[in-house]
Amino acid sequence: MKITKTLQPLIDATRGNIPSLLKQLQVGQTVQAKVLAQLQPNLVRLQIATTELLARTPMTLRPGTKLQLEVTKGQPLPELRIVRQPDMRDHQMRALKSAMSQQLPPDEIRQAVRQMRPEVQQSPRHAELFRQLSSTLQNAGLRWDQINPAQLQRALSLSGLYHEANLAAGQPANPADAKVQLLNLLNLLRGGITGEPKGGNPAPAGQEAQVARQGADDGLISRMIRLVEASIARIQLQQAGALPVDEQQRQAWQIDLPIKLPDETHETRLRIERERREDNDGAKTPWAVNLAFEFDTIGTLQCRIGLAGDRVSATFWSERPLTHNKVEAGLPDLRTAFEAQGLEVVHLAGVLGDPPEPMIHIPRPDGLVDERA
Repeated sequence: MKITKTLQPLIDATRGNIPSLLKQLQVGQTVQAKVLAQLQPNLVRLQIATTELLARTPMTLRPGTKLQLEVTKGQPLPELRIVRQPDMRDHQMRALKSAMSQQLPPDEIRQAVRQMRPEVQQSPRHAELFRQLSSTLQNAGLRWDQINPAQLQRALSLSGLYHEANLAAGQPANPADAKVQLLNLLNLLRGGITGEPKGGNPAPAGQEAQVARQGADDGLISRMIRLVEASIARIQLQQAGALPVDEQQRQAWQIDLPIKLPDETHETRLRIERERREDNDGAKTPWAVNLAFEFDTIGTLQCRIGLAGDRVSATFWSERPLTHNKVEAGLPDLRTAFEAQGLEVVHLAGVLGDPPEPMIHIPRPDGLVDERA
């Protein structure tokens, strides 16, 4: 926004030598203004404090609009810019940036816990805290032989995505909720750090070994704290990604869903999307479920299942030819299962290769450095 040089504040000159508002503006200063009128497509009348003045701007501003202005250039031709208030997308990007820098994928966290186990065996004082950390991670996900709609719904409801929403609705914190468990564990771990010895005097000779063990224990606790904070940040990342930034955007929920086999755990990521509709033509709201499996035995397998009313479609993308052949062989049985539920199958296919767009993704925060640049 520019304030033209020839337009001065409307001050009564008969009151003496009163400094004009234009002369008082300093670079970096912020002022509040109110739009009084849009006189021309690029000319508005503003009120700043008790002073009225004219200003040029390429923006169309409605009378009554309140603005926050920042001075970007002083005399002889002052310029001000409109400071935009943060919107929903700004808040989302800020949350994504904060969580993305702290989070770790669940498989990396489980690997770090396994590597930590031998150290814990030498530190019985913190064995219980480590047991709670291991138990919290182990309880996440589903057993392969217990996957069904009810278990999937339960896993989604206890994933931590809805913790704050449930509290805002007046519901008590659910002890089984993943985020509640992690937050409680984080408090216990932070209370377990004894801190460094105070003062500058060296420890007595007989206590040196004890002080060394205490320092090792505190280091172990600090690493467990880092893993718990990374797990919480992972949930926060998914919560931020689930926020709709405008009325047109589809609603999406995404969680990590570890699948527990008898001797190992594999990563599965689940994304549920609901398309937003504005028309009232009676059409059913389309839903889509995206799944991404990463098993050592089959490679990466991704699928998308779409549902609109009683019409269903499904596509599977396989990384390996052998997996693709197995998927193709199982499609007739899947069609039969869909039809047995009263669904009309409109599309069913297997594809060797990657989908045109990632099935699982988190919105990319603005302002990140592109390593390909």
